[in-house]
Amino acid sequence: MELLPKVFRTEGNIAEFDPSKIFESILKETEMSETNAKHITELVVRRIISSGIKFLSGPHIREIVCSILSEQHFENERKLYTRIGIPLMDYEEILEKGPSDRQNEQMNPEKIHHWAADKIAEEYTHLRILDSEESKAHLYGDIHINGLNYFDSRPFSQFWDFRFILKNGLPNTKQKPANDLRGALNHLSKWLIMTQTEFYGNQGLNFITTFLAPYAYNLPEASIMENLRELFYDINQLPLIIGRNVSELSISSSFSIFEALAQVPAILPGGKIENIYGNYWEGTQKLLKSIILILKEIYSKNSILSPSHQLIVDNKLLEEMVDIIPSFWEESATITSSYFMNFCLDEYKNRFLKKISQTGQFNYGMLQNISLNLPRYAYISRNEDEFLELLTSKINLCSSILLKKFSIIKKRMNSNHLPICSSTINGEALFQLEEQSLSISVVGLNESIKYLTNYELHEHSDAIKLSKKILNEINIICSELSNRDNKKYILSENPSRRAIHRFTKLDLKHFPLKVKGFSEKNMYTNSIHYRNDIEGDFLNMLKVQGDLHLFIHNGAVELINLKKINLTPRELIETFCKNSNLSCIKFYS
Repeated sequence: MELLPKVFRTEGNIAEFDPSKIFESILKETEMSETNAKHITELVVRRIISSGIKFLSGPHIREIVCSILSEQHFENERKLYTRIGIPLMDYEEILEKGPSDRQNEQMNPEKIHHWAADKIAEEYTHLRILDSEESKAHLYGDIHINGLNYFDSRPFSQFWDFRFILKNGLPNTKQKPANDLRGALNHLSKWLIMTQTEFYGNQGLNFITTFLAPYAYNLPEASIMENLRELFYDINQLPLIIGRNVSELSISSSFSIFEALAQVPAILPGGKIENIYGNYWEGTQKLLKSIILILKEIYSKNSILSPSHQLIVDNKLLEEMVDIIPSFWEESATITSSYFMNFCLDEYKNRFLKKISQTGQFNYGMLQNISLNLPRYAYISRNEDEFLELLTSKINLCSSILLKKFSIIKKRMNSNHLPICSSTINGEALFQLEEQSLSISVVGLNESIKYLTNYELHEHSDAIKLSKKILNEINIICSELSNRDNKKYILSENPSRRAIHRFTKLDLKHFPLKVKGFSEKNMYTNSIHYRNDIEGDFLNMLKVQGDLHLFIHNGAVELINLKKINLTPRELIETFCKNSNLSCIKFYS
């Protein structure tokens, strides 16, 4: 013992070196056999004595143990025993400049802490949650696990049927149901602030014009606009309030009230349930017009980034929307986060309305999303069959990761680490874990098809044919996994720009001879889409692209360049709704 140094403990005191502490910690943290743990401990003691080290700390001892575990080929045990954190120089870099991939973001002390914590959380997920194959698949770029820094703590996205707030007041507080529009919007604003602590992706408020119509029908438009303006400004203060970037929030609205909702009992100010929503169509129209005018006003000042506005349309509403379309068209031309949602597609519409008319508490979302690098699979494969075989293996790998996420969130809810998700309203779960989607998305369908067929999506029918075969195969596998695990696996549109960037960058590194015509500025196309710089028959491209939309469970967003359109607003909307299978369109110029 005289040959062993003193140990400085994290509690601030100096203690004698005790080899039994190493032995006990190895047993506890790695589940190694006593014989092997004793052998590792002996090697550690010998290493310390032979080195002549005069002073040790707990982290230093752990480093030596990990080194010897690696030397003795106990790699899994080393992963379990290692200490997570970031190098001193890396933390100083974040402290002074911020993360290398976020150099243009505004810094503040809270963000610095978030960025450092993100690094530790990602490392924990790789070391403790994912196995070696899963971790390598993400790091190498075969897949991209979105929001890896929150994998161990929170769900991804959530869309709220907020009638439970109108009826019961603000959950987890003592605030009673709102008595007017201002109070209702204030509750929604506070709710989004509260829920940002438990979700890391986008959130949305569904059918805002329908459910708020009883609060607005007897108000002047000026009053409605003033109240909505406060909501939008509050939403855009979220990053400052919680100290980290917030994914885009969205609101969905309609100019009239859908039949599925028209006969539903309406929630009125004070939480009263009287009449039906179909009696308040004037409030719906006032709210939509006000939303459009406010968004045009404040987006023109570049003072607001959120929410995105999703206007739901269908064939039955087109005639009613004659007067509103020109106004929304002007908004769409100037605001890059405005959408049309196509409820002319019955299957797409029914997915949204299936339960919403039966209960005031149908809240749905994605628990987790994992993106697939389709071009990578094409580079590795020699033919179409090998591509599909590799694709199947990667989806099965994703399923094991998604099941781990499900188990983690279930555990967090049981331990009340997610107090909002764990809440109940009138005995019904606010966040229904079993209803959450386990999402698999794709990046670079166009590029993978190009490599396999020599044609891009817009160039030949063979490219479209193979694309449909691939997407159909993914949906079949998702259906089989759903039946096997009694979960909701879906094919969705990729929500992550980072996934696209990572896949392109890594493939340029690992497959430089096969990745042709790409750079970090000219990246893979997202999901199922054409390249946005191609020329051709606009209407035909909409039709073909819409056929691919049908394979995406929760809809895809088609970007349309306003400069390429030679149609009137009325003609475009009719083309979108009546003559295509596009689920959603968004404009840019």
